[in-house]
Amino acid sequence: MLTKNRLLIISFTEGASVMAAEICGAKLLSPFFGSSLYVWSSVMAITLGGLASGYFIGGQLSKKANKQAILFSVLITAVCCLFLMPLMEPLFVLLASSFSLIPAVIISVLFLLFPTMACMGATSPLIIAMLTSENYESGANSGMVYAISTVGGILATFLCGFYLIPSVGVKMSLFCFAITLAGVSLLLFKKKRTLSLVLLFGVVISLYGILKTKPNSFTIYKSEGILGKLEVRDEPTHANPSLMVRNLLINATIQTEMDVSTHQSVSEYVRLIKKNIPYLPKGKVLVLGLGGGVVANLFKDEGYNVTAVEFDERIIEMSRNFFFLNDSVKTVCADARYYINNSQEEFNLIFFDVFKAEEQPAHVLTMESLRRLKSVMKNDAMVLINTHGYLNGKLGRGTQCMLATLKSAGFDLKICTFNEDEDYRNLLVVASLDPIEQTLHGELYPLMLENLSLVNTDDVPIMEALNAPANQRFRSLYLKNYILWNY
Repeated sequence: MLTKNRLLIISFTEGASVMAAEICGAKLLSPFFGSSLYVWSSVMAITLGGLASGYFIGGQLSKKANKQAILFSVLITAVCCLFLMPLMEPLFVLLASSFSLIPAVIISVLFLLFPTMACMGATSPLIIAMLTSENYESGANSGMVYAISTVGGILATFLCGFYLIPSVGVKMSLFCFAITLAGVSLLLFKKKRTLSLVLLFGVVISLYGILKTKPNSFTIYKSEGILGKLEVRDEPTHANPSLMVRNLLINATIQTEMDVSTHQSVSEYVRLIKKNIPYLPKGKVLVLGLGGGVVANLFKDEGYNVTAVEFDERIIEMSRNFFFLNDSVKTVCADARYYINNSQEEFNLIFFDVFKAEEQPAHVLTMESLRRLKSVMKNDAMVLINTHGYLNGKLGRGTQCMLATLKSAGFDLKICTFNEDEDYRNLLVVASLDPIEQTLHGELYPLMLENLSLVNTDDVPIMEALNAPANQRFRSLYLKNYILWNY
């Protein structure tokens, strides 16, 4: 019979494996479906659903006689599920090509996480039943088991976020936790040779599948971390195969496009900024969201003193190593809102490029943040915001919320774009505390504000929810037009 200490070690390891599976599962999905509200909601809901199912199943199994053998079988099944998780990318490709975004996400998460979580959840009731010989002990034993399991989850969260995923990647992190859970199970349970051989076979197959995964043939650099999977690719364009473009991708979504031969951006919104530079105030510019650094370089080439703020230190490194970021650009690794709140400098121009694929950091564009922004703006300062192309109807409600928030904060507004197709364009929002008299390149006129009451605040941050339909549309089109062809 297993001792109390051994059972608590199993509980600790199971709790750690639950959090590792949840975090790494979401990261496995992000190159295909992004890491928007839809994906994280699905991951959290199905994680909880799997655990709830496991608790119920474990409670029923705890009534049976041979609890120790049942617990071992459940643990080995959980280990096998963990080993299978890194090998499920072909399933995501199939689902993404066969269903619309939301059903594809939900079905993918069900296959990826539900079996693992159900097995993990079933272990706690079995352990509690094995620890409890008298009725009065049940409460104390339940509290102890769930507390130990939770501590394991906390430590695994820090370990995944700060060490394992950045160091060895998502797939190998899952493999490490699967090996740990398997090792604990085999060491604490004896005389299970047949199942041990089956598990060893599963380990070999899983490791072979991970090591044999072929990288994208255009990839020249790759890094995985808690903030996302970063890649640099040199790949030809569909329109002109002779033109080689260097792309910076976050979770398989292009953030920066640079002509390899000229080191110039090929993105329309950057071209739009360059066209409008004669109408913008000169002096010091604050770039919030560095990306590959092509916009920072553009401003530097135009004579600006540039400070660039980027939340992910890996992107700062990549911008210097692969996108030729000018050495005189001052870079700061910080959250954009944090920098605005604490900056003692004033700027003539502030450029927001903080939107990451379909994710909008709504906390940066709240009423309170914009009011604080005024304190770092010089008298003639202007604000530029790069965002997706949706402006009208249901898909444009998030953009309309941003415009209403800017207007309520006292800014005069213009919007510029080079394209009429909302699905395939960016919008450049130009804001100033003084009326903008000049006509800008690509200016949309008249500017229609549909609902000035849609204001994004710290207390009621509505912009992300209003952007949800546009985010879904963006990811669906991106899956169809890029990811399924280039992953």
